[in-house]
Amino acid sequence: MYGALLLLPLYFQEVRGTDAFSAGLLLISQGVGTLFSRTLAGGLSDRLAPRWVTVVGLTDVPLGTLPFALANTHTGAAVLTGALVVRGRGLGAVTIPLMALVFRSLQRAEIPDASIITRIATQVGGSFGTAVLAVILGSTVRNAFTPTDTAQAFQHSFWRTQCDGGSAGAASALG
Repeated sequence: MYGALLLLPLYFQEVRGTDAFSAGLLLISQGVGTLFSRTLAGGLSDRLAPRWVTVVGLTDVPLGTLPFALANTHTGAAVLTGALVVRGRGLGAVTIPLMALVFRSLQRAEIPDASIITRIATQVGGSFGTAVLAVILGSTVRNAFTPTDTAQAFQHSFWRTQCDGGSAGAASALG
């Protein structure tokens, strides 16, 4: 889920030709999606089984990433911005119920330890996924000689986020 956070700003800079500041501005739409979904996900997790809120989030993340796996140098900015809103909505919908599930059954004295463990697991898992995607991107970009080649290298890397991360995330959320 988080490995694409490395790819997205690089995509906007390398394929779309934006500067770093403009790439950051384009990524705001993902943050907006996350912001709006977090409150909704919290309320729905209290009323429904958190598992189903997580499943919806795990569906939104790949749906929001898929346009980048299919994008080329001419794909409209509105399509990509809309995809980032959907992706952000999914990230927020996954995070809140999973954290609620972790802490729901714990005694008050156990919460600090669980908080540390979840943060470490998130950081290590995110770092590992990001490193893998950096290697995939680096190995495919190395052979890119044209803007089309660079776009295809990013497409390949975004496809890898879909194929490698989705099944493991879904299994852990449903388990």
